Amino acid sequence: MANASLSKHSLVEVRLRARLWLRTIVPAVLVFWVLFSGFTEAQLTERAAAQRDSPSSIHGRVLNRVTHEPVSRALVFSPDQRYATLTDDRGGFEFKFPVQVPEPKEEQTGTPDAAVFRARQLRMMQNARPATFYARKPGYLQNASNQFDGRASANQSEIVIYLDPEALVIGHVNLPGAESDMRIRTDLYRREIREGQEHWELAHTFTTWADGEFRFCDLSPGTYKVGTGEQLDRDPQIFTPGGQLFGFPPIFYPGASDFSAAAPIRLAAGATFQASLSPARHEYYPVKIPVMNAGDGRSMSIRIYPLGRPGPGYSLGYNSVEQSIQGTLPDGAYTLQANTQGQPGSTGFLNFFVRGGPLEASAINLVPNISLAVALREEFKSGQSVFVEDPGVNDEMTPKASPQRRSNVQVMLMAIEEFGSAETALSEPIQGTEEHALVIPNVRPGRYRVHLQTAVGYAASIVSGGSNLLRQPLVIGLGGASSPIEITLRDDGAEVDGKVEDATEGHIYFLPVGEGSGEFREANSALDGSFALAQLTPGTYRVLGFDSPQNDLAYADAEAMRKLESKGQVIHLEAGQKEHLRLKIISGGDSQ
Repeated sequence: MANASLSKHSLVEVRLRARLWLRTIVPAVLVFWVLFSGFTEAQLTERAAAQRDSPSSIHGRVLNRVTHEPVSRALVFSPDQRYATLTDDRGGFEFKFPVQVPEPKEEQTGTPDAAVFRARQLRMMQNARPATFYARKPGYLQNASNQFDGRASANQSEIVIYLDPEALVIGHVNLPGAESDMRIRTDLYRREIREGQEHWELAHTFTTWADGEFRFCDLSPGTYKVGTGEQLDRDPQIFTPGGQLFGFPPIFYPGASDFSAAAPIRLAAGATFQASLSPARHEYYPVKIPVMNAGDGRSMSIRIYPLGRPGPGYSLGYNSVEQSIQGTLPDGAYTLQANTQGQPGSTGFLNFFVRGGPLEASAINLVPNISLAVALREEFKSGQSVFVEDPGVNDEMTPKASPQRRSNVQVMLMAIEEFGSAETALSEPIQGTEEHALVIPNVRPGRYRVHLQTAVGYAASIVSGGSNLLRQPLVIGLGGASSPIEITLRDDGAEVDGKVEDATEGHIYFLPVGEGSGEFREANSALDGSFALAQLTPGTYRVLGFDSPQNDLAYADAEAMRKLESKGQVIHLEAGQKEHLRLKIISGGDSQ
């Protein structure tokens, strides 16, 4: 009986809460609808006025960005695909817009009801004219490098759209002794700049045609490397089950056996490069490597490469039942790296040799990844702190929770590998402590750049074990204890504003120079060419302004920086200093 009374009481309470919620939310919804209707009505009126002043047609041309020659038979279209046409022999095109549908007089007075409002929306859609057009054609890149190409303002009647010609890497793979139509995988790698240093990413994969030809198309300008994948020879005319295995180890243009020795291929816009690859046929032998401390059911990533020279090419697999790494390899000296996933993960390295026969190597020992301590020291003149306390939620629906300590700063370890996954490790607050400290869990062995994101100030210094991590990489060894990262935060950073000349938009880069404490920063200018940055780390910078984004500024490479010595402006910033700049824009093609 008591339970029934309690249930009835709970039901009444729920109904009362529901009524209270409805009384609160319904007026709010009505107010929002009125405001939204008025806002949308104003938008419709404004757009209608702009459409009345716009031209009745738009015409233009499509040009090759490199040669500035007209591109015929290119498809020009609007983003909504309501308008589309092909260019003529001179690259010209034209779109004629339908006559504007005027607003009936009976709809111009009085408060519009829902039907009138819907009619106005439909009329606006009928009268809408695209502000942007795009073009595409086989042989040209699909993604334009300049997002403003083909963009027309409301009162503009003529536009120009530039297409970037694609670059190509084509060639042939010669497989000696293969009489069948064996196909082999070819890989194309593109050079990128990460943390100011060179990094290689797999860009495309192509399986050769039966005649051994390969073709990589739709390539933008840049630096590339090309090579073959590992291929076992299972030609039915010569393959003997249970007999000696043969295969073709990876080879990189022009004839290197490891990735680091491959020749870079520098492609200009529209260029074609021909490469010939001739893999050699070798004996392959079984390889088995036991794994210690693999854990139960852990997935594992495996990298294998020539001794001490990380790169792509070879592969082995993991047998979780036997907890061993298995596969086949030709004669050679190798480095094996194994990583287990999850928290915490583990890592192991092993060097071994294959010499003319099967190999069961000594076990690879997986060592848990480390957790790295971060100590923060605040020297803020404003009295602020990056550590704040969120009060617990307190309302009639939710019980009050205890306050939570939150950190408005994050430390990131960005891996700087020439080739690899380039994992990023992120800091976390340490719960239950009042200290100004963070922890970075699950840090794998490797070399890292330390970056800081903070809501207050800047990193005046980042050190660990005597190393200046603003300029030097952080080196993490396998399983060994590492010195904590000590960071000093200040809020007296320099301020820089300025304007780029002869341009409405610019991409501004602040590159650290010499052994000062400067930190790489970037900014985009406004439509009037102005730009501003606050809380810059004191130091010496080379400031460069470009007409397009630059993704290959190797500011950590001394040789690459020397090529930029004649460009931009060099400034030295002290704490609290304010500097004003006027920059000349550098065209993208003159960045090197």
